[in-house]
Amino acid sequence: MKTNGCAKVIALAVMAVMIVSVLPAALTDHSDASASITITDGLGKEFTFEDEPSHIVTVGKGITATAIQLGAIDKIVVADSYSFKDSNTVFDILRTYVNEGKIAAGGNIYSSGKAQLQTDIVYAADNGKFDKEKDPVFITGGNSYINPIIDYLTTNGFKKVLAWNDITEYGMIADFVSTISKIIDGSESDKVAQMKHVSEVITDGVKDKTLREAFYVTYSGSAFKVGNINSLANSMISAAGGKSITTDDTKAKPTYEANLTTLVEGHPNAIIFIDDSIKSSQANLDSLKTAIGEDAFNNRVVPLNPLWNNYSIESMNGVWTMACAMYPDTFEGDVPTVDEPKKNTALYIGIGVGVAAVVLIAGLLFLRKH
Repeated sequence: MKTNGCAKVIALAVMAVMIVSVLPAALTDHSDASASITITDGLGKEFTFEDEPSHIVTVGKGITATAIQLGAIDKIVVADSYSFKDSNTVFDILRTYVNEGKIAAGGNIYSSGKAQLQTDIVYAADNGKFDKEKDPVFITGGNSYINPIIDYLTTNGFKKVLAWNDITEYGMIADFVSTISKIIDGSESDKVAQMKHVSEVITDGVKDKTLREAFYVTYSGSAFKVGNINSLANSMISAAGGKSITTDDTKAKPTYEANLTTLVEGHPNAIIFIDDSIKSSQANLDSLKTAIGEDAFNNRVVPLNPLWNNYSIESMNGVWTMACAMYPDTFEGDVPTVDEPKKNTALYIGIGVGVAAVVLIAGLLFLRKH
């Protein structure tokens, strides 16, 4: 009888261990991961996906970079030439795949590359590399450029052509990444949580501070222009905890021509964020130095990576860099990461241990009675 009782106790202990081991997985299981999802693209059109796509087309540096960072490089069959030519290290793997013939990237949305882009996409579909019915084409850009391409593809039988043309707020980029990750992988990427977490860290860090003044400068039409409403880079200043001194609802949007000398004189401590149109041109840099003065140029100018000011996960790095530049005594180091999953795992293990203990105690009481 004692031997049999011991055997039962051992069996109960084994059962308890099994409960502890499987409970975290059971609690974190997403049974609807493979269920169909319906999403809305940037033009307000709804699309339903019954399963994760085997292949995708990405047109635009932001969407291509995002797909790569989501781990979907092996699903891309066509990208755009601007992504291929961009020197950012994010695109290194894209260049490798293009050179190996795995991805076509000869075209773009503009007049010089539109025909090649359309040819590349149709060729992929005609040669079994892309399913017109199930696989998505992701395209970003201005309406005048992307609408003709969307019309061409839909006329030629492509059912899932998703477009984004007007992301002007950092928070909207997180939503964009969420949508793309759900389509590609069937679930939301942890990058989305990190993007939102960065905003929370910054908000908490500046809640008791006087907001630091800043403004964004670009160069176009032979003139320096500053960021305004509907400028993504301008919105990123706010997301980084700053106050954009050039936001003015009465002025042109998303940018307008401004006298930089006057701006700097009136706001002597403002941080000046410049984009690649200035950073990549020595002539424009020299003109900027003349306009704002050597001291401001050397101490308050912060160049922005082109991919930060785009529909991309990389914008998170841009917002954090801006925050560090405006509040160097508060923010520094790498982009904050989210450690919540570790906390959840510990919680699940704790629950599992508790449940297992109840099972074991109940079993022992039962054995004593019998």
